[in-house]
Amino acid sequence: MKTIIIMCCLVVLWVYMYYPVFDSEGISYFIIFSCFTVLCFSIAKIYSSDTKTDYESIEKETDRLEKLDGNFKYTADGFYHKHKNLPEFIRWDEIVSVYSFSIPLFDDRQAGLEIITDKNQYEFDQEIPGITKLTHMLEQNLPDWDSNAPTLRINNYGLEKAKLYERKI
Repeated sequence: MKTIIIMCCLVVLWVYMYYPVFDSEGISYFIIFSCFTVLCFSIAKIYSSDTKTDYESIEKETDRLEKLDGNFKYTADGFYHKHKNLPEFIRWDEIVSVYSFSIPLFDDRQAGLEIITDKNQYEFDQEIPGITKLTHMLEQNLPDWDSNAPTLRINNYGLEKAKLYERKI
């Protein structure tokens, strides 16, 4: 991109220096206008955000997150979670309810999953490696999963929760 800018600048300088060589002023103006247009678009592309937001890069990142086990290992009966460097097994049929939560933190929000079992309660925030695959596996293995559950404001501090799953009695 920078080579295009340098080339355009050199062409513009060359046209200014050898202006009388051209038979028509229109050719000189056309060359200068073309170089100016290329310069404008090239500089705009350089100063635009560097983050890739094209479809392929988003798809690759989504596929990578869907395959990443992270802190979890999955079996047919449940999944292991590394809790304080010890693997803890959580069975699918022991899960009583699953909530998604969102807590305001200064200018940002911390989001995650809360899993309540017969024995314990677990909270996993969005920063834990493998949380995307965990959500997908919970959706596959728990009946009556509601991805479109309404979000409810729980307290005055801005805590929001959505009930994604609740075991039927």
